[in-house]
Amino acid sequence: MERPEDYIHALGRFSGAPGLHRIRALLAALGDPQRALRFVHLAGTNGKGSTAAMTAEIVLRAGYRVGLFTSPYLVAFEERIRVNGEMIGQDDLARLTDRVRAAVSMLSLHEGEHIGEFEFVTAVGMLYFVERACDLVVLETGLGGEFDATNAIDPPLVAAITSISLDHTAVLGDTVEQIARTKAGIIKQGSTVVCAYGQPEGARREIENACKRVGSPLTIPAPATAVVCGLDGSQFHAGEHTYYLSLIGRHQVENALTVLAIVGALRDRGFFLPEDAVRDGLAGTRFAGRLEIVATAPLTLLDGAHNPGGVVALTDAIDTLLDDRRLLLVIGMVRDKAVEPCVAALASRASAVFACAPNNERALPVQQLADLAACHCAEVHTCESVAAAYAAARRNATESDCILLCGSLYLVGEAEKIFAARQKAAQ
Repeated sequence: MERPEDYIHALGRFSGAPGLHRIRALLAALGDPQRALRFVHLAGTNGKGSTAAMTAEIVLRAGYRVGLFTSPYLVAFEERIRVNGEMIGQDDLARLTDRVRAAVSMLSLHEGEHIGEFEFVTAVGMLYFVERACDLVVLETGLGGEFDATNAIDPPLVAAITSISLDHTAVLGDTVEQIARTKAGIIKQGSTVVCAYGQPEGARREIENACKRVGSPLTIPAPATAVVCGLDGSQFHAGEHTYYLSLIGRHQVENALTVLAIVGALRDRGFFLPEDAVRDGLAGTRFAGRLEIVATAPLTLLDGAHNPGGVVALTDAIDTLLDDRRLLLVIGMVRDKAVEPCVAALASRASAVFACAPNNERALPVQQLADLAACHCAEVHTCESVAAAYAAARRNATESDCILLCGSLYLVGEAEKIFAARQKAAQ
């Protein structure tokens, strides 16, 4: 029996010329469910997922019913659509997939176009969030902003732009200004706009210009003070308050500043978000695959950084948090990323590299990855799978070392399954 996610995956990543006409037609055929919802809409290169998770956790702890729409998933397809932290169930996913399929069959699209995977999932999510009577939906874009399927919504309460750097350059442009211009396409008249602190100057200017064109107010948070980061999380001061984050890394403090600005904008829109909910939400957010500690002897970390901006944040954490630990790097990437600078930054910090390929059709060949790593690290091993690479790293590690599995969210997803199976076997 075909699973709903198998059908959805078969629709493919790209569905025709860039534009919102397909998703708008599909949502209209479904009765425009998105118009019954209120949104925080997030775009950016890095930090969207963490920012979305922290925002949703705060709103939940304030007593609201909150939907969360993110991508990609790590282990289970249902991760992409959540209400109050719980994934959509298989029965609901199957039922709503059938409903959207029926609507798709009635559409008349341009020749050579069809409804793609992300458009389809967006429609499923909107239906589910309406059924669950969500008070707010935290909605993460998939790719870009202006023509992303999530941008078919009316003006959100808050449009937030997280950290912008180079990624998906073949689609979004090869400068941060071009990428920022595309991501700023989620900015609409009637929304409050939040822009992450520390954007490249050209990116910030594009966001400011977009706000001026539509007359939307812009908030850029001030930097945090008294920041203390460790492997147990971070503490920082913002405004009149001190906050603790369970998420690891200085970059997560910067994401939390964006979240605090979103909270302020939601309060201005009538949401009651008491300070206790904010503090508890930030401290209580867990987000898999982002400097996630999955073992302690040796210290073992998973991180999904896969573009230069994300790798800068990851290497900063390596340099500041690992002290004198020897680093063993398990790495696999997909070939349509900026592979060379990412491998150079990571392999140059490693005592040994274990190269592998994530189970994805876009995976970079292992030998090509190993050859790049060998330019920066004297000890490089080629491995037939993520599991084999981790096993080899584990054999070579002492309890005082650190094993880091990184390079792709696909690799991290496979690693999550490995550690979940190990944990189950140990019970």
